[in-house]
Amino acid sequence: MIKNLAWLFVLALLMVKIGSAGADSLFLPVKGNACADITSDKTRASIRYGAYDRAALAAVKASDYMQKHGADLDDYNYNLTAYRLVDKALRDITVITIRDDNEKICLEISGKLDKTRADEIMQIKAKPLDSSVVKDIADSVNSTLPKSMYETDETIPLLYIDNLRYYNGTDTASFTPGLTERLAFEPRVLVTETKELADYLLIPKLLLSQVEPVDGKNSRYSMSVVVEVRKNTGELVDSEQQNRYIIVENTQNMQEVAHKLLQKLLEDAVNALSGKLNRLLKY
Repeated sequence: MIKNLAWLFVLALLMVKIGSAGADSLFLPVKGNACADITSDKTRASIRYGAYDRAALAAVKASDYMQKHGADLDDYNYNLTAYRLVDKALRDITVITIRDDNEKICLEISGKLDKTRADEIMQIKAKPLDSSVVKDIADSVNSTLPKSMYETDETIPLLYIDNLRYYNGTDTASFTPGLTERLAFEPRVLVTETKELADYLLIPKLLLSQVEPVDGKNSRYSMSVVVEVRKNTGELVDSEQQNRYIIVENTQNMQEVAHKLLQKLLEDAVNALSGKLNRLLKY
């Protein structure tokens, strides 16, 4: 009887170890660090964000996963894919301040890369273009550009940027100028200030904004946004959601932190929608 119990204990222990190893194999530890220079035209909070983004990107770019699965990408697509992995697959992030003075803010990022989520992102990664494809694209641009110069704006649908909608039912127009400026760089996007004239609506929404204490010095700030593209009839055409959490010091101005993070996530969402916005048709 004692021998049987001993074997059962050993078997249970092995099952726990196997289960733990299986779970650990789904996540890859990553680490990176970066600095941002102190400048008079930026707040310390925005400078810290810059250092955070660079450190997170450095951690992912230096990971064994990225070195292996991104080896066939050129520099541009390597960086773009790494950005996507930071936003979508980086988990359990710890931030350590390794320098904070009048010259620089330096941060060290530790986290885990969700390999299942990373594999999904890698399935849609951009591939380098070969020379024949590049030539075809160049010939196409050269043949259509003279014609496009004489086209009227009537061929391009009008887009109205709606107020940012908060999860509590309120809204604000304070982010509209920034989104309008961002979309001004898109070749086939025309923004109108008259909602009734618009063919499509761009609707930004704040889904989550939450602060959770970590310890006496730091808190975890979580945010989630979505940007929807709808026809003027209300029908959903497409949407892009961005989620992020960061570790912030409790002494920081949380209102400023929230504003900067919201700005960044909205910009990231619009960047992700950029290709589809340029393919909208007037109807």
